[in-house]
Amino acid sequence: MNKKAVTSVKILNIIGTVFFLWGIAAVIDNIFKVNTGIAPVLWMSYISLILLGIGILRKSASLVASQIAIIFIPYLFWNLDFFHHLITGDSLFGITDYFFIPGVLSGKIITLQHLFNIPLSLYSMYLIGLKSRSFPIVSMIQVSVVFIVSRLVTDYDRNVNCVYHNCANFTFGLPYMAEWFLAQFLMILITSWFLIKIFYKKEK
Repeated sequence: MNKKAVTSVKILNIIGTVFFLWGIAAVIDNIFKVNTGIAPVLWMSYISLILLGIGILRKSASLVASQIAIIFIPYLFWNLDFFHHLITGDSLFGITDYFFIPGVLSGKIITLQHLFNIPLSLYSMYLIGLKSRSFPIVSMIQVSVVFIVSRLVTDYDRNVNCVYHNCANFTFGLPYMAEWFLAQFLMILITSWFLIKIFYKKEK
């Protein structure tokens, strides 16, 4: 293994470890909060963060890509809303309002993963190299399972993964369940197309 490859492995191991531990810390932090139940384990952000950590540590481009496909567009909206609120003091989509109200500091630190997750995930994808185009199937199965479980074991007030009503301040006017799946699948397919276009290389 040449020097460049060794450096890449070290970088991937650092990023993967940070992601995995950050995700576990997020779950633990929320579990110790009162009346959260199983909700902390089900948040898609935490699931994807942990799976990204595992995927990067295992150098599994397909697993990494499947998680990026799920979170890329939602995280773009999160960042737009966050920086708009930070700069102007006004909410744009209503997604990050929770960050700007008084609350536990640990939760605010944990949610900052939205700021660095995508750049580091894409860089990891670049270092690993994408050799499979089937990962969107994993993404779609994952969001479907998470939706079903979230509906079964959480309630309307917690609205884990926005499965009961839109977490943002806009709607498309469709029956909500259809709207949720349509939005999720479209975001996965759009992001997957770009990931394949940019990172996919056939094995020789």
